[in-house]
Amino acid sequence: MTGPPPASAQGDVRQAFANAQRWVNAGRRELAIEQLEAILQSVPGEVNSLCLLGSLFSSQGRLDEALALLARARDTAPGFHQATLELARVQRQASQLDAALETLKDLTARVPDHSRAWNMLGDALCEAKQFEKGRRAFRKAAETDPHRGLVARSIKALTENRRADAERDLREVVKADPDHVHALVGLASLALDAGVTTDAERLLERARRLSPFSDVVWRNIARLESERADYAKAEEAARLAVEVAPDRADSWSMLGNVQAWGLKPDAARDSFRQCLAVDAEQPRVWLSLGHALKTLGERADCEAAYREAIRLDPELGEAYWSLADLKTYRFDKSERQNMVEALKDNTVTPSDRAGFHFALGKAFEDAGAFEESFDHYAQGNRIKARLDRFDMDGFEGTCAKLKSAFPSLAERATNADGPTPIFIVGLPRSGSTLLEQILASHSAVDGTMELPHMLTYVRDMIAGPGYPEALDAMDVADFAVLGARYLDETAAYHGDAPYFIDKMPNNFVHVGLITRALPNAIIIDARRDPRDCGLSCFKQNFARGQTFTYDLETLGRYYRSYADLMAHWDAAGPGRVIRVRYEDVVADLEREVRRVLASCGLDFEEACLRFHETRRAVRTASAEQVRQPIYASGVGHWRKYEHRLEPLVRSLGDVLATEGRADG
Repeated sequence: MTGPPPASAQGDVRQAFANAQRWVNAGRRELAIEQLEAILQSVPGEVNSLCLLGSLFSSQGRLDEALALLARARDTAPGFHQATLELARVQRQASQLDAALETLKDLTARVPDHSRAWNMLGDALCEAKQFEKGRRAFRKAAETDPHRGLVARSIKALTENRRADAERDLREVVKADPDHVHALVGLASLALDAGVTTDAERLLERARRLSPFSDVVWRNIARLESERADYAKAEEAARLAVEVAPDRADSWSMLGNVQAWGLKPDAARDSFRQCLAVDAEQPRVWLSLGHALKTLGERADCEAAYREAIRLDPELGEAYWSLADLKTYRFDKSERQNMVEALKDNTVTPSDRAGFHFALGKAFEDAGAFEESFDHYAQGNRIKARLDRFDMDGFEGTCAKLKSAFPSLAERATNADGPTPIFIVGLPRSGSTLLEQILASHSAVDGTMELPHMLTYVRDMIAGPGYPEALDAMDVADFAVLGARYLDETAAYHGDAPYFIDKMPNNFVHVGLITRALPNAIIIDARRDPRDCGLSCFKQNFARGQTFTYDLETLGRYYRSYADLMAHWDAAGPGRVIRVRYEDVVADLEREVRRVLASCGLDFEEACLRFHETRRAVRTASAEQVRQPIYASGVGHWRKYEHRLEPLVRSLGDVLATEGRADG
């Protein structure tokens, strides 16, 4: 072996190696290779150059040469652990898994506190399907992690909603160790919380390359794909997490969540039950199980799951709200008292505190105590408003821009390829779920859920050129591509019927975009008296989105913007939007059903009148209500709270002249 070069030559080598690194960073790999080969010709045993050149060769697929160089680096300097780790990585790349395992086992035996080596060994063992041994290695990696304290502190900050503190600690870890998988995943989670999916993707892709068999990486990839509404990819990622860590309850929980969002409630129910078989002391998983059972219409088991969540965590306000959200559930006096007592505890989280108030609002409403009921609804909404404010001025500005961007709507094409989407738009709590259930009872129509795809496309535009500004650069072909993408990405959520429903109410903002991208689309505007609709929104503790509902004055302004924009769509495309008023459906079901079916080009079927007999998964707040015959108690319900709704009525202004019903 060649000895160390003279001191002056050492300086030359360091400079030459620094030059090679700069070439690598600049993407000029061939120049870097030339520099490294020159170093090794002069100093054959220079381990840094051996290691870097081996890595560069591996990136070019020159695996035999890479392995030889990295083995030389390891043998030359056994204490240079990076060379050993890189050797193991390339051995796996060359499908020499057994050799990689031996390399890593030898390193962890020699250096038992080397966290990175344990993590790589865990990954290699999982690749070899030795999952239990792999999980033990991953645990050892966590135990020996030199940044364990900072990581633990960041996790604590996350659980306490101190996101800025968590981000600071995680960035400190990544600064010290750019390849720290758990810190990368933590930062990706924060990016997802902030809605910055591009940053999350970049961080998770890096983490995946470093540790492709880490269950925590795959769980977060599943979350990322769920945020993008690609539930097929999300389920694939969650299944990989389960395969790697079937004894981890949170892997099963993630799988259940993505199956629930992907409209597979049966599978979600089974995954949540498997999760609880691993660890039954999980109140929020019982809550998720209850949601899946509610979607399936398994009412008794649903209530039992919610009650178990409450038993395990009496301060879980969301569980009480979930019972209230069944709409037909009635709290007894002891349950009301339990909620009142829970609110006296200052440690209850704001989210759960809001849940208690919304549930108490429903409980007192059912008891006829409307003053107490409204007070609780108002308190719940004030908490939600502090957690997530709505930019009403910005929304009004967007609506004005959209009116200018779409002076006319694309005419409806009836001969387009593929299924015909029926978009039911409007405000939440406007009778849209009832309409969906009626239409989904038709043999030619598949019901789905509130599909988020159009909103995702718009969100991507907002992150780029802006919306509707991004539409200026789109031509007919671009809109056709977007429409084809929508049909492709939503295909998993419906069967082979010629029509399917997308019931995302917020799509009323994007009617112009929808008609350009999907000329065959049918648009139905579900309309309801703004006082009943506004009150119903105010009473609803929405899980996410719909932040305009937290204040009565904002609700009135939002309804005015909605009515004004829908009037624009009517003028831009006369007859393009089918309007259905909830009060008309209640007053004469058959007449309205016949009218709507005819407007959609569908023959009348008696099953649409017996919609409550249709067995299908329903994920919205009205899931239990649409499983009953139609009733009129929701018409004019606002009168029970009339004197408390003055801010809503004042804000609605003259829209009541056209939207309000005298008999309401």
